[in-house]
Amino acid sequence: MSKLSKSIFSLLPVLALGLSHLPMQAAESVAGPASAPAQAMIDVSKLASEEMAGRATDSKGSALARDYIISRLQQLGLMPCKDDFVHEFEFQSRQGATRKGKNIIACRPGSMSEHASAPVLAISAHYDHLGEKAGKIYYGADDNASGVAAVLAIAAAMKENPTQHDVMYILFDAEEMGLSGSRAFAAKPVMDMARIGMNMNFDMIARGDKGELYASGTYHTPALRDLLAGLDGTQGVKLKFGHDRPEQGQDDWTKQSDHLPFFMAGVPHIYFGVEDHVDYHQPTDTADKINPQFYLGAVDLLTKASYMLDQAMLTTNFRNKSKDGQAAVSTEGSKGGKGSK
Repeated sequence: MSKLSKSIFSLLPVLALGLSHLPMQAAESVAGPASAPAQAMIDVSKLASEEMAGRATDSKGSALARDYIISRLQQLGLMPCKDDFVHEFEFQSRQGATRKGKNIIACRPGSMSEHASAPVLAISAHYDHLGEKAGKIYYGADDNASGVAAVLAIAAAMKENPTQHDVMYILFDAEEMGLSGSRAFAAKPVMDMARIGMNMNFDMIARGDKGELYASGTYHTPALRDLLAGLDGTQGVKLKFGHDRPEQGQDDWTKQSDHLPFFMAGVPHIYFGVEDHVDYHQPTDTADKINPQFYLGAVDLLTKASYMLDQAMLTTNFRNKSKDGQAAVSTEGSKGGKGSK
């Protein structure tokens, strides 16, 4: 066992302490061979391993990561949304070359009786990173093995406690090459983009060195701030809002990850991430740099947020906004299925 592996696995007892803070439904869902927090750290460590060599698009490491992710989706009882988990696409690199990427997409039906016609919650993260350069591996533990593992952890919670709405889990490729995977998805979606009621996107959620996790997108959909504000302090994680105003320039994250094509298609989004740190886009972005207590708190917070959004979508169409930007609330909300989360 490597020094890195020892450091990860020695923290698993610490991670297990967080289970008591999960919602009742989510806490029940972690029963099994490995607890959800432990599995999330295992997933990060595996995806950010030397074997996967930085997961560059169209590389051996990318293929290994894709096989691993699909095996995890299958373990969680998820099915392809359409034909296959893998959706291949072509795109032009910044140098003008034609490249191929492969998105991974899975779906789970909701519990409400009208789920097939109700809005869909899309939960996304990119699984690619920078690969190898000058003989050095850019492991991409925070960017973005952490986001992928969080998507899988939420899918694990929803396996035992389904949301009322259908959920689409999307692991994008080629984010590091101009958001090419999410742009390809928006250009040729597996379902009508008009049916997607909300996009939750995760990109770098593990290295909150100040204890802060940002939720970006509430400037565009202010009702989301009121909905999620109560999650501040979950397991010590400070939930902050911002990085979404046009006048902020490079500090506006609206155009900086895979939620952008959703935003451009009129789909409301909430993007969770941490601010840049010294290991961002460096070979030193490794799993042993992750504070497991913060990461556990972030995954817990995101799990709770996903259930809150599912519940809110019963009565709120976040696409419909009044002149002040507030989402309009429907007078008739369907609450079929197994009840509220």
